[in-house]
Amino acid sequence: MPNLPGARKRPLLLLFVALLIGLAGVVQPVGPALAAVDGMTVDMSTYGGAPTYRASGFIYGLSQNGATPAQTLQSQIKVTEMRAGGSQIGCPNGGYVNGAYPVRWTAEKAYYARAKALGAHFEMILAGLWGADGVCTVPRWPGNGGSWTEYNAFVDQIISDVKAAGMTGSDVRWDLWNEPNIFFWGATQAQYLEMVKRGTQRIRAALPNAVIEGPSCACNPTNSWFTTYLDYVKANNVVPNILSWHALPGDPAVDAANARAALSARGLTVAGLDINEYGAFGGEQQPGPSAWYIARLERGNVDGARANWGMVGQTPSLYDTMGWLVTANSNQTMGQWWVYKRYAEQTGQRTKITPGSGDSHDGTVFQDSAAHRTTAVYGATPSAATGQVAVTYTNIPSWQQTSGSVHVKVEKLPSTNAAVSAPTVISDARVSISNNTLTVNLDWASNLDAYSVTITA
Repeated sequence: MPNLPGARKRPLLLLFVALLIGLAGVVQPVGPALAAVDGMTVDMSTYGGAPTYRASGFIYGLSQNGATPAQTLQSQIKVTEMRAGGSQIGCPNGGYVNGAYPVRWTAEKAYYARAKALGAHFEMILAGLWGADGVCTVPRWPGNGGSWTEYNAFVDQIISDVKAAGMTGSDVRWDLWNEPNIFFWGATQAQYLEMVKRGTQRIRAALPNAVIEGPSCACNPTNSWFTTYLDYVKANNVVPNILSWHALPGDPAVDAANARAALSARGLTVAGLDINEYGAFGGEQQPGPSAWYIARLERGNVDGARANWGMVGQTPSLYDTMGWLVTANSNQTMGQWWVYKRYAEQTGQRTKITPGSGDSHDGTVFQDSAAHRTTAVYGATPSAATGQVAVTYTNIPSWQQTSGSVHVKVEKLPSTNAAVSAPTVISDARVSISNNTLTVNLDWASNLDAYSVTITA
């Protein structure tokens, strides 16, 4: 590069500007700032709870033999949950009800092997194994005509197979049916509930320690279908170990509070809550909304698995992209994969954050005194206001500072359906703090983007 007349002066000018910003205790965006629209506050004096990466799950997303995408793409984001049932394999006449169960069970074992290698729990969707996947022909539903002979044989087949495959531990969850309140179930709710009772009793008789999950409905805990389910499982002593539902869309924090209230009102307890499909394909499966869902799942102390609306033979496929975290076929990381990567890098103690107006901006923050580091991932709903969002850190502890200053790195995790090799660094500089307070202004031009902020001493 030629030595232009102003080239030597420019670094000095930038340093002077950085010093002015530092003295103000504010990290400003480069260039003209957008209009202020919202704010969040992180109180570093209030914290507790180690990271569990509870939001790092997905439904399907691997090849049918479980070999691709590469295992490292899941291990780097600390996947905690996988969910599958062989859906769409062998269509239009796939699954047990069509005499085509073995190939789906083979896929199920492959998925379990990957989950076990990752240390994740695996959810078996019995509806998929039956053949009820929303695509295949389903000539009969369990209990049709009052006969349960075929369903009993179906459950016994799976019990035999899980024993043979060594899949009887607590790392396997029995998800009796997927979205039974819509077209994945073709009979009445009463018939579905009878199936739940018979299936639960049969599984627990053979495997007393089996972990059963349900109802995995496309509804929230205040829905009348959901409350009818709760009343039934209580009355018939077939309460699941894990209570589950879907958020497409939804607010995990609000739904979790409602679920706990519904359980408490009935004197019921469960081992945990699981939103085993969250984030609708398209507008919600982008970095900003993904980071927002992570924050809301963490806030509600709920496990989660990304939804997957792929179709076999189409792009994205049900058996590819890890729920749209990597590109189809080539399996390269996208912007939202980096959301989960930064989430997986969080260590220490979960820290209190007050979300933005109407909870439309939210984040996950962890402070690690041993590493002298605070890491955060911030997201937004698809309808959130765009503009400048101020994130104010208060009560910054002494271990996070050096001589009254901190180092702040701001990264944008961009919204795109193309490969992203790394986040975009927005700023990376030392900043002075004032009264143990620091404000990081994020120019949120698109609510589909997410941001990562790392503070080191």
